[in-house]
Amino acid sequence: MTFWNKLKSDCAQLLLTCREAARAQSEQLDHPLPRSTRIGLRLHLLICKWCRRYGRQIEFLRHVAHEHPEKFTEADVRKLSDDARRRIKQQLNQEKN
Repeated sequence: MTFWNKLKSDCAQLLLTCREAARAQSEQLDHPLPRSTRIGLRLHLLICKWCRRYGRQIEFLRHVAHEHPEKFTEADVRKLSDDARRRIKQQLNQEKN
């Protein structure tokens, strides 16, 4: 096996899927990642603009949540009105048919 083929094979093993990259970015916010995962994530982010965007979004959300913790202490339970429920059911039934 040539050097380039070996390198290509090694990189392919490290490269993460988008799902794996999203999970790794979330985990990275909580604790350090293993070296192989960090390398795979960096390789993936070099080629995937959607995962780079996702990473910026979760960093922003984390920053906002830490900056305004009082806004996230209690869940805001809202219920749909009976009319809204009826319209949604009606729309779903129309889409089925």
